[in-house]
Amino acid sequence: MNPVSIHAYCWLPAWSTAGGERIVPRAAEFGFDHMVVPMRDHAVIEPDRIARLFECNGMTPVTSANQLPDADVSSLDPVVRQRGMDRHHMSLRLARDMGAKHMGGVLNGLLGKAAGPAPAGSLDAAAECLAFVANEAKAMGVRLAIEIVNRYESNLINSVADALAFLARVGSDNLKLHLDTFHMNIEEADFQAALEAALPHLAYFELDQNHRGLPDEGSLDFPAMLTRLRAANYKGVIGFEAFSSSIAGPDVAAGVAIWRDLFQNGDDVARRGMRLLGGGYTPQVARPHGQTGGMS
Repeated sequence: MNPVSIHAYCWLPAWSTAGGERIVPRAAEFGFDHMVVPMRDHAVIEPDRIARLFECNGMTPVTSANQLPDADVSSLDPVVRQRGMDRHHMSLRLARDMGAKHMGGVLNGLLGKAAGPAPAGSLDAAAECLAFVANEAKAMGVRLAIEIVNRYESNLINSVADALAFLARVGSDNLKLHLDTFHMNIEEADFQAALEAALPHLAYFELDQNHRGLPDEGSLDFPAMLTRLRAANYKGVIGFEAFSSSIAGPDVAAGVAIWRDLFQNGDDVARRGMRLLGGGYTPQVARPHGQTGGMS
């Protein structure tokens, strides 16, 4: 059985340990054994408390890291590039100290709509930096996975082909791929061929509907994808991600263009996600909403 993950943003507008204390037990009740802890703001990450929280609930955190305009490993400015590496170093320490074995996200540069193509040399700069970061992560027992996102959220890596070429530049066996079906649906000409090409390097497969709402309502055929993963004996994490304007914080909503109220409670995402996984997963019966504090 694969590890099964759900993103904290299904319930929370932004990560906080207090919010996590409400939703981690909730996710565990549905049968999830991992949850994504986004590390957008290092100041709110309390690794010791997070480690205890997950351990007490029989779960493991999965972390998501990012870069900033003045701290970006793809920058051609060596000062900005070094700050990007420093940010990754701090993210790794936080991930390790909370008990995470996996750090994903757009690790190769900025997340956000770009005004034009990436400057020549940006990918080479990012590859050189991530070679060092990946080796550091390996020594700390943390695996890295680059999330491939669509053209509206990055001008560096948008497809599996782009990502495989980047992995070859980096040359580390500790840098893997994170596929998100929402982004694949935009960028991949042949979804199945892209999945097949990614499989040898795949560490995290995220089920995210075409509209980014409830996982069992939309145009993407998740059962077919799951069948293929199982046939390939994929052992990595299977994750669920969804967003709704009634839950997402302003920064998150603006960053991923979530303007519609697609669901009101992360419980719906968790319940329907586990139902999609079908046989082999037997989530516990969750308590009625309200007994764990609900959304934050």
